[in-house]
Amino acid sequence: MLAYTLTMRIAVLGAIVHDEIIWIDGGRRESFGGILYTVAALSSILDDGDYVAPVSRVGADRYDAVIEQFARFPHIDVGGLTRCDEPMTNVTLRYATAATRSEAMLNRMPPFDLPSLEYAFGCDAVHVNPITGTEIEADTLEAFRRRFDGLVSFDVHNKISKFDYTASGKREIVGFKQWRAWAPHVDVFQCNEHEINTMFDHDVSTRADFAVAAKAVCGAGPRVATITLGPEGAVMVYRRDSDYYTVDIGVLPPVEAKDTTGCGDSFSAGFVKGMLDHDDPATALACASVVAGVNARYSGLGELAEAKPLLAVPRAHFNVYTGKSNDWPGKTI
Repeated sequence: MLAYTLTMRIAVLGAIVHDEIIWIDGGRRESFGGILYTVAALSSILDDGDYVAPVSRVGADRYDAVIEQFARFPHIDVGGLTRCDEPMTNVTLRYATAATRSEAMLNRMPPFDLPSLEYAFGCDAVHVNPITGTEIEADTLEAFRRRFDGLVSFDVHNKISKFDYTASGKREIVGFKQWRAWAPHVDVFQCNEHEINTMFDHDVSTRADFAVAAKAVCGAGPRVATITLGPEGAVMVYRRDSDYYTVDIGVLPPVEAKDTTGCGDSFSAGFVKGMLDHDDPATALACASVVAGVNARYSGLGELAEAKPLLAVPRAHFNVYTGKSNDWPGKTI
């Protein structure tokens, strides 16, 4: 299948944040996060001549440090970054156990309006990743979609959250029941197993449930709906003409998970690139699972060079495609 373009420009829209992580033993680590994870993943897998453009408002107090951070990676165009007078968005992650943590966020940047998204119009795809949950509203996304002919990808992420506007910045899960206002304006809709359960009034817990829920999302407008399941892989449903297809995929073998931080963001990066390369959701799912799987093998940002040769034949690494033709679309649902 034909790609959208011979050279690729992908915008990633969302907040860049300063993370402060406090471990159980009181140890601390500070770093930049937010959309940096998706941007770094894309920078690792793009080819010469291709670019990823972060589109974000950045606090003036850390703007120069953010530019320096991006300069460490190839294939990045920082023209979509806007310096703001407000201080940088700060996220504090405090671990109570190895598996549980609290999250607080302070100093969110003002939301984008349509003129402030001008830089994204020159791209082939835009991935919207709401880190603060307030970067863009549904009506702005709708207006953007009317003017943008490329691929629009959307990750639910912190649309399920509300952060206290007082000094605590405490996170509260409020759910994303309003997803139907967003779905018609995107091509690819991504969420994880926890997020999907805030979107419906019934429990979504089995792989069959995930497929049914993904079909409902897809039926509301997107061409593709994916639900990532962490170490259990992902379930995807997509529309082709009047038919719906599903692909249920496992994780990249061999399973060598070392650090799963940013796996969802890496999945997004692989899926968007896969769609631009192949214009085929079933193959894009394999691309996404390759990039997420390689991300889990390493700590740190952008350590994904191992994924590039694997993306040459993305379907070859997963049992779900074994014995199928190269254009197998998945199972009808």
